[in-house]
Amino acid sequence: LVPGRAESEFIAMAQLLELRTQNYQLSDDLRKNSAELNAVRLKLSVLERDLVKAQKVIGWLVGCVLLQEVDALLSENEMLQGKLHSQEDDFRLQNSTLMAELSKLCTQIEQLETENRRLQEGGGASGPPADSACGPADGELLRLQAENAALHKKLRALQERFDGELQRPPVAHGDQSVATETDGPAGTNRVSDVAGGGAGAGPEGTNQREELVSTCSKIDEINQRREEEVKAANLRLQKLQSDLTAANQMAVELKEQLESKETQHQAALQALKDQAANRSALSQEQVDVVLLENDALRTNLAALEQIQTSKTQELNLLREQQEALAAELHQRRAEQEGLLAQRDDLSSQLQESSFANRKLLEQLTEETQEKEQLLGELEETRKTAEKRKAMLDDMASQLNQVKSDHKEALSDLRLQHEKEVLGVRARYEKELRVLHEEKNRSEEEIRQQLKEEKGRTRELQSLQQQLEDLQQQLQAMEGTRGWFERRLKEAEAVILFQELKDTVDGQRILEKKGSSAVSSSRPTAGESRAAPTNAASLQLKDLKRQLQLERRRADKLQERLQDILTNSRTRTGLEELVLSEISSPSWTQQTGDSSSVSSFSYRDVMKDSSVLPAPSGAGSPQSQRPADLSDDEVGELFQRLAEVQQEKWMLEEKVKHLEVSCSSMAEDICRKSAIIETYVMDSRSQGDRGGLGSVLRDLVKPGDENLREMNKKLQNMLEEQLTKNMHLQKVISDQLLRFSLLYSCQLFRGTSC
Repeated sequence: LVPGRAESEFIAMAQLLELRTQNYQLSDDLRKNSAELNAVRLKLSVLERDLVKAQKVIGWLVGCVLLQEVDALLSENEMLQGKLHSQEDDFRLQNSTLMAELSKLCTQIEQLETENRRLQEGGGASGPPADSACGPADGELLRLQAENAALHKKLRALQERFDGELQRPPVAHGDQSVATETDGPAGTNRVSDVAGGGAGAGPEGTNQREELVSTCSKIDEINQRREEEVKAANLRLQKLQSDLTAANQMAVELKEQLESKETQHQAALQALKDQAANRSALSQEQVDVVLLENDALRTNLAALEQIQTSKTQELNLLREQQEALAAELHQRRAEQEGLLAQRDDLSSQLQESSFANRKLLEQLTEETQEKEQLLGELEETRKTAEKRKAMLDDMASQLNQVKSDHKEALSDLRLQHEKEVLGVRARYEKELRVLHEEKNRSEEEIRQQLKEEKGRTRELQSLQQQLEDLQQQLQAMEGTRGWFERRLKEAEAVILFQELKDTVDGQRILEKKGSSAVSSSRPTAGESRAAPTNAASLQLKDLKRQLQLERRRADKLQERLQDILTNSRTRTGLEELVLSEISSPSWTQQTGDSSSVSSFSYRDVMKDSSVLPAPSGAGSPQSQRPADLSDDEVGELFQRLAEVQQEKWMLEEKVKHLEVSCSSMAEDICRKSAIIETYVMDSRSQGDRGGLGSVLRDLVKPGDENLREMNKKLQNMLEEQLTKNMHLQKVISDQLLRFSLLYSCQLFRGTSC
């Protein structure tokens, strides 16, 4: 019994070890499956994040694509999400089924382990422990174990009785054979030996033998049943192992399916991204087409701005010409003031010379020869004055000829300009008609694109705020630059004006001294009996020489000032235009009397300019605007064009008014210079007719006060004109700065779009 029992225990232990190893393997597989499940869940969370990002990208692309396409993408995305959720539910269901099967296997393994423990504790026969899964088999096994224990007790009792009754060796041999038969598996040969060994006994021995045989047969039946149950348990274990392998295969298949679904999801997500990229490319192409149209319109606007810049350049040339004429007027006025100062000096010197002549009457006899020489020089100066007068007459005739030529050229230019304006207007009307037709065609497209542009305007608002900040900075920089340039020009003009004034003052002083010397010589010419002194003649020569030097210096300074004012620019066409405009009857009707220049003011001009009608460009119908511009932008452009034209007309009127005032001043100066020349020419005859008292009366007469008042008025008018010119220059510089800023803003908007 001991070796068979040890063998059965060894087999049971081996089966238990196998079951534990299988349990460990199943637990390891369960851990692996749980780890894979966690990894799949992490991948699923990553995919959900990618899906959220894709949804954000799709939400960003909502403004660039049509709403229908966005709805289609959203529906496809929802469908894919539904598929993903359904796949997740399937995977969860499969995982739950696998977990249920694994739990069942674990419970079965635990039941088998408990049964093995029971078999080991029961200490039954040498057969392997039975392994059943159903309730009736367990009950039968327990019943058989109880019968086996009862049979063992009976065998022990029989052995004791056999030892007591049978004292012969065969009996002992029979006991041994019976013991060996009970130890190993049941066999019929061993039972027959035991029966044969005990044949010599009485009727009690036969009964015991029969009982022993019956018990051996029962033991054999029990062993056979145990073997069958062990075989059934092994079959069940093999079936469970096959089920476990099938479950592992199913888990692998589920994993592969999950990976395939993940790849499908990634492919679908990539397809969505590609589709969104394609749609964004299509929208970008549409935006490029719109940008090309905008560029074409910007080129047209740039052409208009170039025309405007050319007009502003012409206006600048007119302004420079005005400044030159103002400088010339100032020079003439300074000369007039010098002549007046010289006359005053001459009157004072004449009084002094009258007192000196009283003392020098005794020396007149000695100075007669010198007087004759002075008379000869006076004749020469008179001849030179006549020559200069002839030259002035020639210059006046040439000036009239130039004016007539300029007037003809101006009429030709006006005709040509009107023709060009009509041609340009017809071309622009054609282009506006074409643009209107294109606008009607593309209005529906623009309405569709307007929904897309609304989304962009939100982004452009922030950029527009930055653009406004940059524009303010640029405007501040341009303003400071213009202020520095104006200050530099004003400083240069002040320096040149101061130099010219110094030279004119010096020339005036010299001319005063020369005229005083000449006036001192006039009364001597009236008195034939007196003779000049040597000191007066020497002083007169020195004064003449200094007068010539100062005149040369003044001529050089005038040439330098003219070169600075012209600044090496061609002004012939502009001078013709100005002269023809001055001589035109319409200008004379507009300006009226040229002598009333002092009544002109900058405020009146601004009032008059506000009454002027707006150009025809501002009144164009709204239907003829470009297709890519809104109503507000078109109205703003036409308003700017009208303001520019109105300012140009105002500046042209100012320049014409200044030219007329300068011409009137020049005529007054020429008339006064002619009066002075005639006075100098007739000084000898007046000296012959009258004496010293008549000369003093002629020099100091009431008409000089009127002349001084006129000169003061002219000086005040010149100062007023200079202030107006400064205001005009400031306004022009501000307008140029504003136009440059507008043009830079347009360029910046074009580049940003």
